[in-house]
Amino acid sequence: MKKLVSRFMAVLMAMIMILSMSMTAFAAEDATRLTGTGKLTVNNTVEGKTLDLYQIFTATKNEAGNVAYTLNPEYEGFFKANVNGASALTGETLSEKAYEYVKTQVGEDGKNGVNFAKAMLTWILSNTSTVDATHKTVTTATGSTEIANLAYGYYVVYPLGATDTSAAPGTGQDYTSVASLVSVTDTNATVNMKSNYPTVDKKIIPAQSGSGLTVGAIVNGSWEGNHQMELEDENDPEDTIAPRGAADGKKAEDFGIGDTITYQLTSKVPDMTGYNSYTFKFSDTLSKGLDLKEVLSVKVGNTTLKAGKTGTNTYALAYDKNTRTLTVTLNDFYNSYKNHTGETITVVYTATLNKDAVIGMNPNTNKAVVEYSNDPTTGGTGTSEPSIVDVHTFDFTIFKYYLKNETKTALANAEFELYKANGEVAGAKVNIKKVEEGKYRVATPEEIATEGFKSDVIVSGTNGKVLVKGLEAGTYYLRETKAPEGYNKLLSDIKVEIKPVYDKTTGKLTSYSVDYTYNGKTTNGAAITNKTDSPEVAVENKTGAQLPSTGSKGALMVTLAGIVLFGALTASKAFGKKKANN
Repeated sequence: MKKLVSRFMAVLMAMIMILSMSMTAFAAEDATRLTGTGKLTVNNTVEGKTLDLYQIFTATKNEAGNVAYTLNPEYEGFFKANVNGASALTGETLSEKAYEYVKTQVGEDGKNGVNFAKAMLTWILSNTSTVDATHKTVTTATGSTEIANLAYGYYVVYPLGATDTSAAPGTGQDYTSVASLVSVTDTNATVNMKSNYPTVDKKIIPAQSGSGLTVGAIVNGSWEGNHQMELEDENDPEDTIAPRGAADGKKAEDFGIGDTITYQLTSKVPDMTGYNSYTFKFSDTLSKGLDLKEVLSVKVGNTTLKAGKTGTNTYALAYDKNTRTLTVTLNDFYNSYKNHTGETITVVYTATLNKDAVIGMNPNTNKAVVEYSNDPTTGGTGTSEPSIVDVHTFDFTIFKYYLKNETKTALANAEFELYKANGEVAGAKVNIKKVEEGKYRVATPEEIATEGFKSDVIVSGTNGKVLVKGLEAGTYYLRETKAPEGYNKLLSDIKVEIKPVYDKTTGKLTSYSVDYTYNGKTTNGAAITNKTDSPEVAVENKTGAQLPSTGSKGALMVTLAGIVLFGALTASKAFGKKKANN
């Protein structure tokens, strides 16, 4: 059989995805042809994934480096169906026709093979049993994967379940397929893969306006009814769902118990080449300290999806109360979005920090993943790497004491109230709920709404200490309302500042501290870096006569009383002298 021959290129171009295919030109028969094996290096691989290699053409070469390609008969069906005039061809003639077709489709520089590679991969995935003899499977390593002893030939390299990572259509940039094309006729063949696997990015974002589907609409674990999410005027303050959020989108932020947090999940529409159906769903698991509240919006690109069990541009909701997992499934994904490769998928929802929230350096986590189709032949699915977001809430410990022989000695039964700062002064009172002796937390909105609710008084325990938890970062004022018997009550509030430090690269909390100021003196608290310690606010009580602090109301009253008393004494003395002179 006459062979199709090519002059081996001086430097064999790496076939980068489908945009980087280079076919060598065929040359005349000239010498004995030798079969052999080469090495292919695939860069930018992810550990533990499957790499499929399909040998479209076999190859031989002689001592001079001339390469001959021969079409594998398993692929004749593709070329007969796609090449004009090839349907009746066989053997050598069909092989030559197939080569010329590929060369034309890909181009001399290997940069015009998008349509060919996508079409070739689609055909392969529809004929896996036919091409099985030409199929080699490799498990990938981190960074790069070397495939040695690979028979000479021309291959489609397909990372199973991957998608392209290029821009969405309409941006002026072409997008690629998940497949790469490469010729292996030596030990230096390389593919620099630009494909990746579906991912999810989760962040805390600023509060969003509008109304969505509440957790109450999810019945027996799944969404029911004919509800439609409607966004209201974002400028209407009455529709504001969350009191605050993260300015630029963050991986960690702090809130108080009862606060509503707004989360955003983002992903991309994958390249669905070779599929005729596709599963795409978000799963987001909340920790015990977070309660799901509302799903505000689901979008693909600029299209807002409706909630529903089926239909184009709809999404289905489910919530597992046992695992605390929210699932958002995009319905009819393949038919709806197969031509939207690269467009952004966005889910926005809210959750509330509840009374079970862990404190300080202990994070209340959300872990989101994407489940996606990863095998068009079996209908199997894969799961992305999780995207984790932390919510923190803070505490501090009040230590009430008196000095005895220069030693701090605990004082029990001191009573306090806590106020949120309003500028430089105390503002709204923080509603407090007693947990147990010496431990208090911020009350939840549900508790506050209960008929007859009254904020508990913070009382120091027998060890002089009392823990207050569930606070967001910021400034507070601690007011002593009652001193232990025999001791003087503080004459002014204690200014308390909770200061977290977040890593600028990772966004994660690295430490927090509490500074406090009383009577003009500021104490800078030590940085808390572990999950067990609590910052301390030391409060001293004294016995006996007490001079008021400068600027207090008490100081003013004492000063005025002193002035009055001095005036009275002076007048009395003057009157006495006048009477004596008479």
